[in-house]
Amino acid sequence: MAFISSNFYSARLGQEVDLELYLPNDYTNKTSISQPQAVIYFLHGLSRSQKYFKELSATNRYARDNQLAIVYISAPQSWYSDGVHGMKYYTYITEELPVLLKSMFGLEFPREKTFLAGLSMGGYGTWKIGLSRPDMFSAIAPMSAPCDLKMVAGMIKQLQARGQSTDALKSIIDTFGADLEIREEDDIFYLIKKVSELPANQQPRIRSMCGKQDELIGIYKQNVKLDQYAQTLPLADYKFWRWDGAHEYSFWDRAILHAIAFFLDNDYDEKEIRKWRCERE
Repeated sequence: MAFISSNFYSARLGQEVDLELYLPNDYTNKTSISQPQAVIYFLHGLSRSQKYFKELSATNRYARDNQLAIVYISAPQSWYSDGVHGMKYYTYITEELPVLLKSMFGLEFPREKTFLAGLSMGGYGTWKIGLSRPDMFSAIAPMSAPCDLKMVAGMIKQLQARGQSTDALKSIIDTFGADLEIREEDDIFYLIKKVSELPANQQPRIRSMCGKQDELIGIYKQNVKLDQYAQTLPLADYKFWRWDGAHEYSFWDRAILHAIAFFLDNDYDEKEIRKWRCERE
């Protein structure tokens, strides 16, 4: 297997940017190189970098077992958007990064083998990018996503009224503007309706996942609200998966396992979970 940490200049961002890759290049035979069969773009959360998730989950092992490449994208406090006062991370990911991956690493896959997943802020980014670019990603798996930005904006306005401030609050204002008026291109409810109007074969397959005890800024409630709306739309392949769990890496480790099985349409997750069971005398 190969782990590649790189740093290069992004013209879209106007600065150097970090990127990490996992390539299962020795999957079949240690004396020859085998190509990955598909690729997952992974989006990290607000307060951590891309390094944290790959160190606290078994994602690379899951990827190796399924001959997948993982692109760990670094986008600190960006909400994976072209910020009103920030940098153009949405444009970087959807336009510049695919070209760089092809030119620098020879990593290029057709839409049906290109997937998108992310947690927390990265879950929002998965919704936004996956729904905005259904031509690029055939399946998406947002995890524990703050998916109702209007609800989040209301919470922030309450904090501002009390004179409170946080780094998260600043990142949202830098991204979406001080007035916190959510634009259509940032509104997941608008985007999912727009996608539902596409022919079935042009829609991304969707598995949204969230822990039932995820109370951070009402994330579980946000996901339930979005699910109730999504159920009214003609989505070709959408499901909301929920189970016990909070806003934590033990939940996300299981979520990415389910996501990989969903992306590849296999029973890898069921087989792995069976291995974890221990019969005690």
